[in-house]
Amino acid sequence: MRVLAFSDLHVDYPANRHRIHALSDVAFRDDALLVAGDVTDDLGLLEDTLGALRAKFARVFYVPGNHELWDRRRQHHDALQRFERILALAGALGVECAPARLVGERGAVWIVPLFSWYRRPAEGKSSLFLPKRSEHADQRWADDRLVRWPQMHVRPADHFLALNEPSIRAYLDPVISFSHFLPRRELMFNAGARPASLPDPHPGFNFSRVAGCSLLDTQIRRLGARVHVYGHQHRNRDTTIDGVRYVSHCMGYPREREGGYLQREAAAPVCVWRDREPLPDAAA
Repeated sequence: MRVLAFSDLHVDYPANRHRIHALSDVAFRDDALLVAGDVTDDLGLLEDTLGALRAKFARVFYVPGNHELWDRRRQHHDALQRFERILALAGALGVECAPARLVGERGAVWIVPLFSWYRRPAEGKSSLFLPKRSEHADQRWADDRLVRWPQMHVRPADHFLALNEPSIRAYLDPVISFSHFLPRRELMFNAGARPASLPDPHPGFNFSRVAGCSLLDTQIRRLGARVHVYGHQHRNRDTTIDGVRYVSHCMGYPREREGGYLQREAAAPVCVWRDREPLPDAAA
């Protein structure tokens, strides 16, 4: 048994959709797949894609990203209604959005999905914001137009963190967690993330404003997770910080692949655990 991971499939692009359907029908029969969000905002395509993956893998785990909460097709669902509808769709397909224990021939591991959103700079210290010299004052961000929040007593990031709390407990086996959004600032700026020869594709946009939330990392540490998979930034990285291995493996947009911005190709999911190999020790 293996645990493999993928994110940011963006199957609205035919080339990406083809890559998913072209994955082997037999190579992953004993494996679990983690899908860390941003599959599509089209619920029909989402059902098709998750269903295709479910047919190829022994188990599929999933958390929605920001794109899934877009109401671009004017279906008149607010973001939380869409979120609940997506979880129901996943459940009907046998795709898992809750913690589960995987047992292999030589060991066991817990998979813990973590729902998430980002904190803006004005929303407190847990924002991942860092100033960027070239950013424009008028930054366009699709979520501001396409995600419709209902009246809420808490900020979106806090709502999703609260949904995770029942899953934050001690597990007897090693834990692999995953989320869509980033849990730490350092993950945005890994050495070698973008070759020096490539220009900044969005010099006026400051991604750190919408990257994630550091309180998500607090939950990861409380879980004792040894590996955490994330997406959202479309930069493929694998780094260890204070005893936790953080892995981003995004398919991204075709233009990003063609331009060399993803750092490494993500035509197939990456393996983050094999049952014959122990996970690294968790952070103290």
